[in-house]
Amino acid sequence: MHVLTITTELRLKRPLVAIWPVLCLNLVFLFLAGCGDRIDPVPTDQLANGRPAITEPLMQRDLDDIRRSGVLRLITFYSPGTYFIHKGGQAGFEFELVSRFAEQENLTVEVVIAEPGDDLISLLNSGQGDLVCVGQTVPRNLGKYAAWTRPTNFTRKVVVLAEDSRRPDTIEGMAGLTLTLPLGCPFLPILQDLRHSSGVAFRIAQGPALAEVEELMAQVSRHQRQAVVVDDIAARAGMAWISGLRLGPVLGDSRPTSWLLRKNNPDLLVALDSYLEKHLKISPDGSTRRSQTYGIVYDRYFENALTIKGFRDAAHRPDKSGRICRYDELIKAQAEAAGLDWRMVAALIYQESRFYPNALSKADARGLMQVLPKFAGAQADSLFIPEANLRAGIRLMSQTYRGFAYLDSLERWRFTLAVYHAGFGHVTDARRLAIDMGRNPNVWEGSLAVTLPKLMEHRHFRDTRHGYYGGAETADYVEETLNRFRMYARFVPRFTAPPDSFESWLKEIYLLPGLVLDESPPR
Repeated sequence: MHVLTITTELRLKRPLVAIWPVLCLNLVFLFLAGCGDRIDPVPTDQLANGRPAITEPLMQRDLDDIRRSGVLRLITFYSPGTYFIHKGGQAGFEFELVSRFAEQENLTVEVVIAEPGDDLISLLNSGQGDLVCVGQTVPRNLGKYAAWTRPTNFTRKVVVLAEDSRRPDTIEGMAGLTLTLPLGCPFLPILQDLRHSSGVAFRIAQGPALAEVEELMAQVSRHQRQAVVVDDIAARAGMAWISGLRLGPVLGDSRPTSWLLRKNNPDLLVALDSYLEKHLKISPDGSTRRSQTYGIVYDRYFENALTIKGFRDAAHRPDKSGRICRYDELIKAQAEAAGLDWRMVAALIYQESRFYPNALSKADARGLMQVLPKFAGAQADSLFIPEANLRAGIRLMSQTYRGFAYLDSLERWRFTLAVYHAGFGHVTDARRLAIDMGRNPNVWEGSLAVTLPKLMEHRHFRDTRHGYYGGAETADYVEETLNRFRMYARFVPRFTAPPDSFESWLKEIYLLPGLVLDESPPR
């Protein structure tokens, strides 16, 4: 089976063909809007106002099941406030909070990226994820479809204007403006109610499907939009690096954000609430007190101007630059020559050395791919030179990968990564243990993912050939590397496509300006 089939099994980036119907609708709507026809507002996200397609959980996977699998699946958006790739690693406010919970439970986090407008409740109830963390407030009418945690943060909506705007910072000052909301924002019906109750005639629009909050803010600074409505913390973070903006009126009271989970996960809910209570305490008077850990994470993404600007540096963001690291071309040339997906090799390198060519472990593993001199052959004395290290490491990785040719693509990569980290001996012991336990030695989930950690237990490792081994670390290593590869593959092509390719054209068309949903003044 060709290795590219892994993209389906790992739920990688949705093909652009799949968004063609949405694109056609957007183009039709834009045509109608240009003709002056009124377009009624239709919420595009089930968090906004609606009934999800899947209203009840289709599976039972509570905390014990998640612990047995070793993986917590997180549904989130790709944005600086939630989750993104930075310098080859995974970052984001929501991601960091969830990762600290997962670490407490000895779990790894698998990220499932949702697009703005996706039916998040249905993704959750269908089992594609265990937790929805998108940094949004949750309308209470969704209580019959999902459960939610205690607050993870508090936000209020604010209007962001161009710095040279002379409008007063009042609702009345918004008369005649078009206020743009990010696509799928649950504040849409509240903003409509505010317009009706205030009697102020402003228009409401939603941004394009692929536009981030900060992209919309940047368009305001360039006078391409009149105003956007975003969370106050996102506004302040954006203004730390986008010049030419100011805050306008605050719209409504502070509202809590929460995480969503399936209704049939009471144990997970208790564990999450207990974790959150330690880090964000709420007093009877409504004031909050953050733990030191929470405060550090919060400041990193919303308060510290240096880190905020650093996270936006396109050179360190594959979604903006199309690059993973400074060694992309070296990795690509050697990995593809060996028949390996270079992005998987890059994901392993980050796990091994964080792309630091002079890395040295206590076991004397060296360089980018942490190769031991005794296995490096002719490159043994030059492992701190990137080209030589890659040659030795990719040779070892390729030999292992070819040895598992009888497995399907996903299992083949899992076993390859496990052997690269643990060695053939310990993986073989785990496979023999799987057979003894009546499990399939050629399967990762429910088999080697279970037996590798058991090599830490005396009753299991005492009869193995290679003895004790910290197999839990290898299980985490495999899942973390695969998850990172999934994100690399989402934004960086394996093979360079022609600049005038159809996909590039389609993406360009799909980033047309946002659709005005409702131009009618209040009655």
